[in-house]
Amino acid sequence: MKSLRLIFVSFVFFVVPSAVFTGCATAPSARVVQVQTLKAVGQSAETAVATAAHLYAAGTITAAQLRTVAEFYDQKFQPVYRLAAAAVAANLDSLASPELAGLAAQLSALVLGFTAK
Repeated sequence: MKSLRLIFVSFVFFVVPSAVFTGCATAPSARVVQVQTLKAVGQSAETAVATAAHLYAAGTITAAQLRTVAEFYDQKFQPVYRLAAAAVAANLDSLASPELAGLAAQLSALVLGFTAK
């Protein structure tokens, strides 16, 4: 009888709460995921530019290489990112385009390419 009571108490304290609270956790909406993705892409690009600046300060890359990263960021990445941010502000459905993610990846690859030599 004591073991039956132990099984019942274990069930009540461990199984029931996990079954009840599992339903309380809802997945974020598609919009939240899109906004978080846009934020992550922006932070990734900023990190690549900051890394290039640190590499330049450490003497690892040249001023011309730093300028290449800065120009890519300013002329290619930022216009697309600003457009995506405007879409967020306007509450549009398409926030982070594949082009934007691709540009952030190219920016990171550009910095990585300078350090791989």
